[in-house]
Amino acid sequence: MRNEAKFTAIRMSVQRAFRPYGLTVPLIVAVGGFVAMLAWTADRTSYDTWGGIVVGTVLVLGTFPLVLWLAKREEDPFVARLLPWAMVLKLGASLARLAVAFGVYDGVADANTYHSAALVLGPMYRRGDFSGDVGPFLGTGFLKALTGVVYAVIGPSRLGGFLVFSWFGFWGLYLFYRAFCIGCPEGNRKRYALLVFLLPSLLFWPSSIGKEGWITLTLGLSAYGAARILTHRRGGFASLAVGLVGTVVVRPHVSAILMVSVVAAYLLRRPPAGASITSPLAKLLGIVVLGLALAVAVGQTQDLLGGQDRFNAEAVTKALERAHKQTSEGGSAFANGTTSTDLSPSKFPWAFVSVAFRPFPWESHNALALLASLEGTVLLVLFFTGRRRIVGAVRSLLRTPYVVLCITYSLLFVYGFSSFANFGVLTRQRVQLFPFLLVLLALPPFSRTEQGWRGLLMEGTPDEPDAAERALARTDHVR
Repeated sequence: MRNEAKFTAIRMSVQRAFRPYGLTVPLIVAVGGFVAMLAWTADRTSYDTWGGIVVGTVLVLGTFPLVLWLAKREEDPFVARLLPWAMVLKLGASLARLAVAFGVYDGVADANTYHSAALVLGPMYRRGDFSGDVGPFLGTGFLKALTGVVYAVIGPSRLGGFLVFSWFGFWGLYLFYRAFCIGCPEGNRKRYALLVFLLPSLLFWPSSIGKEGWITLTLGLSAYGAARILTHRRGGFASLAVGLVGTVVVRPHVSAILMVSVVAAYLLRRPPAGASITSPLAKLLGIVVLGLALAVAVGQTQDLLGGQDRFNAEAVTKALERAHKQTSEGGSAFANGTTSTDLSPSKFPWAFVSVAFRPFPWESHNALALLASLEGTVLLVLFFTGRRRIVGAVRSLLRTPYVVLCITYSLLFVYGFSSFANFGVLTRQRVQLFPFLLVLLALPPFSRTEQGWRGLLMEGTPDEPDAAERALARTDHVR
């Protein structure tokens, strides 16, 4: 007791001594400790390591105030608390991604290709010399140039590059979340935030130098713009245009899938309340603009398919057969049974399972595949237990155009990627699918009413304001 009283007296005297200074002394100690640690690291490691630490520190210190500001404006208290942790987890995932790419696979990864190119391009870009050869610009060439721009700013740090691309991925996921809040005001924000911010695939794969981090950002920006367009908000076309350009230069076939989905949703968009007599003309203009964007995406996809004279079913079939042949080799290859575009309704459920949930645990041949299989199994269980939410999506189709976008995109994505016959490729590629597909798990569940199944179609008709319209009227999501 005497020792405890003595300790309490010492602690109180220390608190009284430092109370006038508030957080100044702890802050000085923290900064001094960080500088000492950085100096020690710089003396014993290369810039590849200690430069990455500096980049990570700048990203955290520069982004945290913005994240906290966004959290304060968030209406759901749980999501407000989740946002800062989501950013920390996303940046931390880049360390795991780096360890797997260069520790487990010894640099046999796309990230090493981009890193090697950026070591040459970065210093050139810094001098204002943009004559470096990146090969065909569409796809890999753009990523080489983009990584070169990143290295021109942060220096030749592989760790720093991973952190920057992971940072891209975080903002892409946040934009997907904002798109859900705007496009599906009746949806469960907390549920969608948990899924999109904490799903292991979305944390891990878009956290390295490569296409996944960039396309997560651009698809998120496109989804955000589409959600604003579909709910009659300003700025939607600009956001969609920027996101579409960023997607086209990396994966034009994905941008084509996206634009087909946006057009389908836009055609089913209801006119705003109190629409003027010119609103049909405005919608027609919107259709023309979106049609032109779709034409650009399809044109770039045609170039990706090898400059076919005609972009038709035959060209798509050849491309899918080529993808099947290219991905059916290696240790992660499997027999998927859907190698052509002739995907009949009877085959589609299994194709959907393969693209979204496989490999199963008994199909895993290494630790990474086993983790992917556990995630797929959990998602499969969530879809089964949340089947009433999936049925409820039918009701949302009639009143929520963003759900039309997500379902159309998911169906076309499964159709396009069902020919892939390699689990390693599929688990990485489907990060482009999950943010759209997970919307279905956050929609209101359908429950039978006294009208029976007719309530599925009757509820939410224009004659009686539905829950989505009431929620939209209550909530101002314009930032």
